[in-house]
Amino acid sequence: MHRATRGSTIRTRARLGAVALGGLLLLAGCTASAPPSPTTSRASSTPSPSRPTPTGPSTPVAVPVPGVTAWSSYHAGPERTGAVAAGAPLASLVRAWSADLGGAVFGQPVVADGRVIAATETNRVVALDPAGAVVWSASLGAPLTDVGSVAGCGDIDPLGITSTPAVDPATGTVYVVGEVSTGGGAVQHRLEGFSVATGQVVLSEAVDPPLPAGEDPVHLLQRASLVVANGRVYVSFGGNYGDCGAYHGWVVGVNETGAPALVSFEAAADGQGGAIWQGGGAPAVDAAGNIYVSTGNSNPDPAAGGPDPVQYAESVVKLSPDLKPLAAFKDHGAGGDDDLGTGNPVLLPGGLLFVAGKTDVGFVLRQSDLSEVASIGGLCGSDPDGGAAYFVATNRLFVPCSGGGIQTVDLASARRGQRLSGANGAPVVIGGTLWAVEYPDGTVSQFDATTGALLQRQAVGDSVPHFVSPSTGLGLLLVGTDSGVAAFRGGG
Repeated sequence: MHRATRGSTIRTRARLGAVALGGLLLLAGCTASAPPSPTTSRASSTPSPSRPTPTGPSTPVAVPVPGVTAWSSYHAGPERTGAVAAGAPLASLVRAWSADLGGAVFGQPVVADGRVIAATETNRVVALDPAGAVVWSASLGAPLTDVGSVAGCGDIDPLGITSTPAVDPATGTVYVVGEVSTGGGAVQHRLEGFSVATGQVVLSEAVDPPLPAGEDPVHLLQRASLVVANGRVYVSFGGNYGDCGAYHGWVVGVNETGAPALVSFEAAADGQGGAIWQGGGAPAVDAAGNIYVSTGNSNPDPAAGGPDPVQYAESVVKLSPDLKPLAAFKDHGAGGDDDLGTGNPVLLPGGLLFVAGKTDVGFVLRQSDLSEVASIGGLCGSDPDGGAAYFVATNRLFVPCSGGGIQTVDLASARRGQRLSGANGAPVVIGGTLWAVEYPDGTVSQFDATTGALLQRQAVGDSVPHFVSPSTGLGLLLVGTDSGVAAFRGGG
């Protein structure tokens, strides 16, 4: 099925010998040989991250605003509903400040302890105070540049930190993963943990998966957002736009204390592909600590019409805390480039789960065994990309459509509803209103989450990356841009 060309971070499959269309993270393959056991060894060429020198107070900032004071990971919480209570009023939106950080911010800015923390494609991590001033800044090392020539494909350049960071509120640590150039075209994916308050580095670990012989980390893209759960940081991988090289989807888990070895899950171990990228969304986590991911198609593309023959491709997979598969659901109608993995699973009340992919079908599954409860066809009219938001008051989902619009889904009737125009990025629900961004030009819109009425629309003031999703905290609405972060406050 034809898919519209998409821009710099959209996942649309090109054949191995040709780079066409526009997109973000894709699938590729692995060799058929079994991967080696995880190891604690670290590459000797690992660069040491620069240690930041704080330029502001080393204690949390007192923030005299009501409501939301923390946004710790993608779409706010482990269920990935993207919904939070109302905070400071955001009516009559005005720009509060913008921060030029010297690189694109693809992930959501996160908020903790009076700080706004953002990470850029130049591998810079910055903590800002509520007024937008830099408190501390750190570098993971040089990002990969000239990506297309070095990796053979890819459309993010420079390529550094692409995913949304995650905060452990219990320890006051923010985690990021960057693609770090180690010289000669080699890269390493590096996890860094920073004290939110001071910028001190508290964890530094290589997190490349235990790749089979002949595979190279340069063919992996760490696009899906990070997860903190079970005393671990979970890191997911797919591939660069263009499907160059042999690779497949991975999740690895790293103890927050560092040692011992990684735990890992490999998708498509019997073939290639199965990328875990989720339009930038994060895996979901249930109350027992189980992890839910969605995957893309095998590489090269399987026959149109499905099912994809490779294990765990085009699937939702439920993983134990140590990343052992517990259950799986395969979209049997997904063939060709029909990624189920274009958006992350969203955990719903009553033990249910929602996911939608490029067959334009939304699936409601049971969390317990991933059996199908309902399917809703005809979503979006273009690829649903990025995480859906869920509004419990109306039992309604909001699915981002890459070609334009936010598709509403009524769960009670398992039917699609209206499509809200003027935005295509992954939405969030703040109180009773829905917020979403139109990429790449950069406008932010507020809708009534019950009626769908447009309440306001403002220019971000800068171009924004694909799949951009806003976050909120400290009385601000926050949007990552192609140069840093834009912050808005209510003007009424």
